Amino acid sequence: KRSTADERLAAEPARAGWLRERLAGFGADALYERLGLHSAAGAAAARALGIPHLVELNAPLPEEAARYRRLHRAADAERLERAVLSGADVVFAVSEPLAACATARGARHVEVLPNAVALERFAPARQRTGSRPTAVFTGTLRPWHGAETIAEAWALLGRDAPELLVVGDGHGRELLEAAGARVTGAVPHAQVPALLAGAQIGLAPYARAAPDYFSPLKLFEYLAAGLATVAADLPAVRAIVSEREALLVPRGDAGALAEAVAALGDAERRERLGAAGRALVAAQHTWDRRARRILECAGGVDAVERIVGAPVRLERLKHKPGRRETLRAAGPSGRAIVKRYASDRAPVVARRVAALAAGPAEPAVPAVL
Repeated sequence: KRSTADERLAAEPARAGWLRERLAGFGADALYERLGLHSAAGAAAARALGIPHLVELNAPLPEEAARYRRLHRAADAERLERAVLSGADVVFAVSEPLAACATARGARHVEVLPNAVALERFAPARQRTGSRPTAVFTGTLRPWHGAETIAEAWALLGRDAPELLVVGDGHGRELLEAAGARVTGAVPHAQVPALLAGAQIGLAPYARAAPDYFSPLKLFEYLAAGLATVAADLPAVRAIVSEREALLVPRGDAGALAEAVAALGDAERRERLGAAGRALVAAQHTWDRRARRILECAGGVDAVERIVGAPVRLERLKHKPGRRETLRAAGPSGRAIVKRYASDRAPVVARRVAALAAGPAEPAVPAVL
C-alpha cells in the first residue's frame, strides 16, 4: 500500500542511513535521484559521504499534489523540496518553467535536460496510402491529458476521423470509447513500440488548464516511431520540435486539433513529418545522450575525456568513500597516479590529466574524475 505523509517523514532518518550505507558499500562516486515528495534522504546521504548529488526535477511536487490530489504536511513537503534543490550540486529540470521553479527555490546550478527516448526500441511506422490512418494516444489518462479535447475533435471530424487507438486507461476512458476509440487499457511498456508501429498519427493535445512545465515522454516516443505528431504548444514541446517535425495546437482546443488531424489525411505529409521527427530524436534526444551529459556533470570519465580531447584509461588503486580515491590514469602519452578528492569536479582533473595526452607522464598529482 502507499505510505502516508506521516509515515514517510517518520522514516526519513532510517532511509537516509540505509542509503548512506548502500552508497558507501557500492563505492558510489555520485548520487542521481528523481526528486521525491516528503523526502531529503538522498541529500543527507550524499552530504554525509561527500559525493555529488544530482537531482532530476519533473514537477513541482507539492504544488502538483495540492492541485490534482491531496497534499498532507504541506509545510514539511515544501521545506524538504527547498532543502534538496538548494543543496544539490546540479538540478536537471525537464523544462524551462521547472528550471525557473528550481532557481526560485534556491538551486545553485540548474540545467534544462528534457526527457528522451530509447530509439532502438522503436521501428518507424508504416504510413498507409488509400485507407484511413490510425491516430494513437499512449499513457495513463490523467485530467491534464485532454481526453475531452480528443473526443470533441473526433466529433467535429465526423466520418473523416481517423481510427482512434488509446493505449492506456484512466480519466475520460468512457468519453473516448463513445467517440469510437479502441482502448487497450494499461499494457506493459514493452508492448508500446509494436502498438505505435501500427499507427500513423500521434496525439498529445493536453487540457486547456494543463501546467506549462510538462515534458511529455509520449512526444519523444511518437517521434521515435516516425509518427506524424500533433501536440499541445507547451514550452517544453516548443523547445524540442519545429513545424518540420510536428504540428502544434493550443492546449485544450478541439477545433485546432481536428484541423491538424484533418491536414494529416495527406500520407506524404505524414511521411515527411514522421521522418523528420525520427531524425530529430536520433540526433539529439536519446537516453544515451542524456546519460552522458549526466555523467559529465557528475565528474565521470566521459567528462575528463571530452575536456582532455583523448581517451583516458583509469584503474582504481585505493578508495576511501566520501574522502578520496587513488587511481592510475593512462593516456596516449604516458601514465600517472591521480588522486580524486570528493570536493573536486571534472574540469579540475581534466586540466591535470591533460598532460597524459600532450606530454610525458607526470608524478602524482591531485585531481578529480
